[in-house]
Amino acid sequence: MKINILIVDDEKSIRETLKIILGNLNYNVLTACDGFEAIKIIKNNIIDIMITDLRMPGMDGIELMEKALEIDPSIETIFISAYADIKAAVKAVKMGAFDYVEKSFSTDELIFTIEKAIERRTLKEENRSLRRRIEGKYNYDGVIAKSEAMGKIIDMVNRVAKSKANILLTGESGVGKDVIANLIHRKSNRSHNKIVVINCGAIPENLIEAELFGYEKGSFTGAERTNRGKFELADKGTLFLDEIGELPLHAQVKFLRVLQEKQLYRIGSEKSIDVDVRIIAATNKNLIDEVNKGTFREDLYYRLNVVNIEIPPLRERKEDIPVLAEYFLMEFSKEYNKKVKYIEVEALNYLMNYDWKGNVRELRNVIERSVLMADEKDELLFKEYLPKEITGLDSMEEIEDKNEKTLADYEKLIIENTLRRYGGNKTKTAEVLGIKRQTLYNKLKEYNI
Repeated sequence: MKINILIVDDEKSIRETLKIILGNLNYNVLTACDGFEAIKIIKNNIIDIMITDLRMPGMDGIELMEKALEIDPSIETIFISAYADIKAAVKAVKMGAFDYVEKSFSTDELIFTIEKAIERRTLKEENRSLRRRIEGKYNYDGVIAKSEAMGKIIDMVNRVAKSKANILLTGESGVGKDVIANLIHRKSNRSHNKIVVINCGAIPENLIEAELFGYEKGSFTGAERTNRGKFELADKGTLFLDEIGELPLHAQVKFLRVLQEKQLYRIGSEKSIDVDVRIIAATNKNLIDEVNKGTFREDLYYRLNVVNIEIPPLRERKEDIPVLAEYFLMEFSKEYNKKVKYIEVEALNYLMNYDWKGNVRELRNVIERSVLMADEKDELLFKEYLPKEITGLDSMEEIEDKNEKTLADYEKLIIENTLRRYGGNKTKTAEVLGIKRQTLYNKLKEYNI
């Protein structure tokens, strides 16, 4: 689709000149002689970029921009400013305009600014669309996924959740087995009761039975009061055993007996306690291998593995990376009170091409770290904020340590990084670098940026 550009200026010669220039570049150009006519056009057309004079009779450019953004928040505004109005133009940029050009602008300068504005609008639209899909199509009751593989898992969850069958979740560490376990519980007939979680690998071997089955006061040294175990706490609900492959053999025997008899005995008690628990177990081990090695009971394996749901690693379902990254971005921007709303295209490409040995958990940690690293004013999450192991890029300090760059190389790198940080906005870039806009333009041409 052609990009729609609206030219607003009370001087007909400027309107007509820009219409010819931009029309020849295959843009669809509309024109308005004042702000009132411009508002009518915006209400009846999708406008991508608005180029407007700052000073106009009846409604000035800033008021026009404010009214235009009320109609369509994604419109990018570029101001045409006389030298005397530079301060007002800078103020307009701070209020939400993309950038400004002086009335003595060159065609190359204007085209460069328009192209960068289009990039920002496109990025915003893609992220808004992605967020709408995350809130709807890609959000399965709290499970964020887009891939066909995860769609099949969600379908299987829907089929088995309301049954009494025990479920074994398998897959690499960090793929989201706990998330699927919680989804199964929420969709089950037991959702009005608790899901109780126990990590079998995080509890010392001599304490695992006490954690699972509970104990009576005085039953062993340190048992100063009676304590209910995880099985009792999960009665009429769900017991989720993470890292089930780490369960010691002596505990496996008692665990199997409880599953078979639906009764347990607290340590130090001869009184049986009836329990009604649905078991979901998870492991990153191959339990058949563990059975063959004699470290996991075969009868317990088959008791747990009534339904097996294998969750693929993130590298095998890369379609999920953008939606997960966007979801985590929203989560941590809110948590840390940051303004970051979008992920830079280059940064997303790095995320897509990374191997993710730590799977979804690693992606979540990377996005959290990157949001923390982001500048307070940044709306974009730039690739510079990603860890080096993902991008392979050197930090400025590392580049300096290598001592291989010329002064011009450093200057080019600094300009590129600053431009990227401010979304291609030349006004902000020049201001931060402490140089004139024309000097910046000259440098852009010199370094072919």
